[in-house]
Amino acid sequence: MSERLGPGGWLDAHRHPAEIAPDLLGCTLVCRGTAAVIVEVEAYHQDEPAAHSFGGRPTPRTEVMFGPPGTLYVYFTYGMHWCANLVTGPEGSGEAVLFRAGVALAGEELIRARRAAKRGVDPARLKAKELLAGPARLVEGLGMLAADNGRLIVRGDASSVEEALELAGDGPVLVRDIDAAASVGIDIPVGDDLLIGPRIGISKAAELPWRFGVRGSLLSKPFPIGS
Repeated sequence: MSERLGPGGWLDAHRHPAEIAPDLLGCTLVCRGTAAVIVEVEAYHQDEPAAHSFGGRPTPRTEVMFGPPGTLYVYFTYGMHWCANLVTGPEGSGEAVLFRAGVALAGEELIRARRAAKRGVDPARLKAKELLAGPARLVEGLGMLAADNGRLIVRGDASSVEEALELAGDGPVLVRDIDAAASVGIDIPVGDDLLIGPRIGISKAAELPWRFGVRGSLLSKPFPIGS
């Protein structure tokens, strides 16, 4: 087992997803010729009603969420959007962190093309916030697919964006590359720029402060004043 997946590592399955989530800020998600530094996430746990895994009983839709840490849980929502999560808990416990927003690091032209194709607009006319600020935009811009559901994305053979780009031709890879994060102005771990607030887009347990972001980044939604 890679150190990054083991006890004491940044992805330790024995840590609560709300503890792991801030450590994902600044990590880089690489997929099919593109890469983005993650700047906003949300945590979910089977013990709270907003989680798809609530109650601890896997279903055909959610069984991946109960799988090994480091895998990708992809789901369809509102009849139109795909969203992606990193499974974080030990096998058998439904825990995950939703990727909410990122900053383009590699392949921005391809990201623009993917985002523009669905909307039928000129890629050059898309504003920066329209690229990867939002969970569905992030999935679409990076070219993640429903077929990536259950894929191991935290791997021992990729520790840098360069290595991940070589491996990510057929699907996403997540790396914790300090230099890559620094190139877009983000420190790992995030210090004073860490934003913490309630989750959004849900009707249950919305008051839990399990949404995390990087101050000054293009986020899906603003955090409450004072965060």
